[in-house]
Amino acid sequence: MATDIGSLQLPLSTRLLIDGEEGPATGGEEFYRENPADNRQVATAAAKGSAEDARAAIDAARRAFDSNTQNWIYNYKLREQVLYQTAQLIREHAPRLAEVVSLEVGMPIRQAIPHVAAAADIFEFYAGLAGKLYGESFTLPTGSMINLVKEPIGVIGMITPWNFPLTQTARKVAPALAVGCTLVIKPASYTPAATYELVKLMHQTALPNGVVNLVSGPGTVVGAEIVTSRKVDKISFTGESGTGKDIAVQAARDIKRISLELGGKAPYVVFDDADMEGASRAAVFGMFRNAGQACGATTRLLVQESVHDEFLAKVVHLSQNIKVGNPADESTDMGPLISASQEQVVQEYIKFGLDAGYDMVTGGHKLQGGLYDNGYYLEPTIFDGVDNSSRLAQEEIFGPVVVVTTFKDEEEAIHLANDVEFGLVAGVWSADYPRAMRVARRIQAGTVWIWDNYAQPVEGIWGGYKQSGIGRELGYYGLDDFQEVKQIFTDGTGLTMKPAYSQVISE
Repeated sequence: MATDIGSLQLPLSTRLLIDGEEGPATGGEEFYRENPADNRQVATAAAKGSAEDARAAIDAARRAFDSNTQNWIYNYKLREQVLYQTAQLIREHAPRLAEVVSLEVGMPIRQAIPHVAAAADIFEFYAGLAGKLYGESFTLPTGSMINLVKEPIGVIGMITPWNFPLTQTARKVAPALAVGCTLVIKPASYTPAATYELVKLMHQTALPNGVVNLVSGPGTVVGAEIVTSRKVDKISFTGESGTGKDIAVQAARDIKRISLELGGKAPYVVFDDADMEGASRAAVFGMFRNAGQACGATTRLLVQESVHDEFLAKVVHLSQNIKVGNPADESTDMGPLISASQEQVVQEYIKFGLDAGYDMVTGGHKLQGGLYDNGYYLEPTIFDGVDNSSRLAQEEIFGPVVVVTTFKDEEEAIHLANDVEFGLVAGVWSADYPRAMRVARRIQAGTVWIWDNYAQPVEGIWGGYKQSGIGRELGYYGLDDFQEVKQIFTDGTGLTMKPAYSQVISE
């Protein structure tokens, strides 16, 4: 039965987008995404793509690239136009896109609105770079010339996550298109509509047929076909680390290029001279944004012993005032978790913390009564006195659970920050800037914030050390993930018999 939420009529309906055409899955099957805020509602009825559908999309992308459709590879003006038009269309349709994201993810609408704006900014940024992909050239003493040219890798298989569906997709799609690649996108099964809405807008631009294709469906079917196909030149994946490892193993069989943006266990280092008010507010933002369902979420508070009590009191106070509720309500600070299974995972970690004897200073409960009874709502939860070697401090929980550990001095803070298998992001707070910079340089993470948290300017980068992944997204470095570098050597000597030839040819 159809239901209205805001301007949306449920269930939302999605189709496949292959070679410029919309259509159902080959077998006519659909899968259904519930509303995590009210699991009585079907949020999305999505086309359930098959291996055959995935192959059709791969073939379309392969044809578009190999035939250089509409001179896509070399006409940077066309690529600029597509990217810029996409940014404009995202902004024009921002209210609807924000509602779709809020519905499928459970993201509070106050967070979904800037999420949409950030996606538009990414497309606009790469529109400006599409015509600035310069190579290098230099002349050798012999007069011979070396030209180093950058070329698009080819067909890219993109497997995107559910937690920030528009920006995470934009980070892959925009730079790949800027350099001239063609794409097959498999969206997360929790957020098929958000990705579908974005790709459908792209097809309203000057985008040539076959350049961007979308196939929703199971990862074990659609994702597996994309990963193993020899017609796909590279896989770009964002998601859980275990899945990323499996993809790396599969891709290695064909020496297929990969970029992986995986998990995190972000440390947030607070020294005794930190601005306690600023540090506590920034920490809570990083801890409970999107209910902690973020690879860069602040999950470990490393606090110098002498300010532990003061800092923790401020963080607990702010956390206890977070309004957990309906994501469509503009006053909501934190919405539900994405699914029943994820809620169970988080509850199991909370039970582990309690059984281990750690001090749960706030939260820890499933919310009940009224709207809470039909959604996946948990309280913001903080454990104090947690051993850094415990599962709570080592494993990615992907929910609103944060651990607090104290340190004595700078060396111990750096050791604790690095003593995990992940290295995506970190934060440092100290009024002593040389110390803050020293610590930031020694923390093994792709991004370290000083005096801030979870800032993600498109001009910067995103990606991690260690098991947080391979490659970098955003900024100019984001283009490198989708380009090969070729050397073209031109002889300048004019000699028929080069000196090196004498090693084989005797005269």
